[in-house]
Amino acid sequence: MSDWENIRLEDIIDVEEMKKILNAFIMSTGIGAIYVDAKGETTIVPEEHEGYCAFCKIVRSDPEGKRRCTESMNKAGKLAAQLGEPYISRCHAGLIEFAAPIMFKDIYLGSISCGPVIMWDWDEVAVQEFLSLTSDLNINKEALLVASREIKVLTGRNVQAAAELLYITANHIAKSGMITLQQRKELSEQQSRLAEMIFEQKRAQERIRFLEDQVKCVDYPMDKENDLLDRVRMGDRNGAKEILNELLSAIFLRSAGNIELIKARILELVIVISRAAVEGGASLDKLLGLNYGFISELAALNRFEDICFWIVKVLDTFLDTVYESRNIKNSKLLGDAVRYIREHFNENLTLESIAQKIYISPYYLSHLFKEELGITFLEYLTRIRMEEAKRLLKDRSMTILDVSSRVGYDDPGYFSKVFKKNMGLSPNQYRKNAIQG
Repeated sequence: MSDWENIRLEDIIDVEEMKKILNAFIMSTGIGAIYVDAKGETTIVPEEHEGYCAFCKIVRSDPEGKRRCTESMNKAGKLAAQLGEPYISRCHAGLIEFAAPIMFKDIYLGSISCGPVIMWDWDEVAVQEFLSLTSDLNINKEALLVASREIKVLTGRNVQAAAELLYITANHIAKSGMITLQQRKELSEQQSRLAEMIFEQKRAQERIRFLEDQVKCVDYPMDKENDLLDRVRMGDRNGAKEILNELLSAIFLRSAGNIELIKARILELVIVISRAAVEGGASLDKLLGLNYGFISELAALNRFEDICFWIVKVLDTFLDTVYESRNIKNSKLLGDAVRYIREHFNENLTLESIAQKIYISPYYLSHLFKEELGITFLEYLTRIRMEEAKRLLKDRSMTILDVSSRVGYDDPGYFSKVFKKNMGLSPNQYRKNAIQG
């Protein structure tokens, strides 16, 4: 079963905000509007609507009339969802209503039901039709006729325009809900990853049996911070976020949950990230202005999860400034090259093969790496391979030959030579230190 099958509109948008939107629609058009859920039940009624109109209240006073109303609204909403546009129809009592669907990931949540109105003059024919369609209901027929005179009369053009406006309103609501839920989802996923990392680091601490000063015994992973700064300089958004999550778990443990100490360490991290962004080409003046605002925002946060969500937004902002500083065309070409390398680093990659994939000359691609990243193509490829090699070496079930092959080196001897040149340690020494630490 999909995670979204039981979702309701109230789960993705503030009900009060929904009422404000519907109130604005009612005030601007003079037509009633309510929210009807996927079962046809009315769940959100704005203040301006004051419930159902007098005609509808009389019809709904009979249980059968209420059932038919619910069925009419349910059918109209679902047909609108199938059509992907507003659906104008006649209800069981002969009045005109229209519905605009609210969709979330192809799931029908409900609809905004609007009306009732009539599209013809109120005359004897209309009266007889109302009486005929409601003849089997136990209601006050005289009161119904009086109430029918109060129903708003619109032309077909007016009804179509109101339906289009209603559809725009529904789309706005669905889009707002999508954004809100996506933010919640990102926060939840991040907290889940952090919890896993924190748990693993706690187990490592227990293994070395620290007894007194827990905070001082947890080493801050400077190598991870340096990796993060490299990703920021390169404009690698996904890679930077992945490493940032690891750093956040380390900061939490090193600070022993002390929120003020956490904020101080986060502020230090923001500053070094901003410097890396400048080195990546971002405007120094712009980042100085951003940093000033970020310091004020951080001061107002008092929960670790809020600080985590906040610093990811800060990282995104810094990376945006890096992208803005670069030539748009060049950034796209380089982004394509970098993405291909990260996905195929274990293959026999050459400058020529990458250039062919993105339809530019090897000379121009080489120029982009030097101009935009400040390193050569081979240096970048090696850096990516070494990052993966460090990760794989922590798995004791893998031999050096296995690791070498997984990161694109057929000769384990050559791999060991390259690894030691870049890391300062042989693969075996690095593995030993990583496992002991």
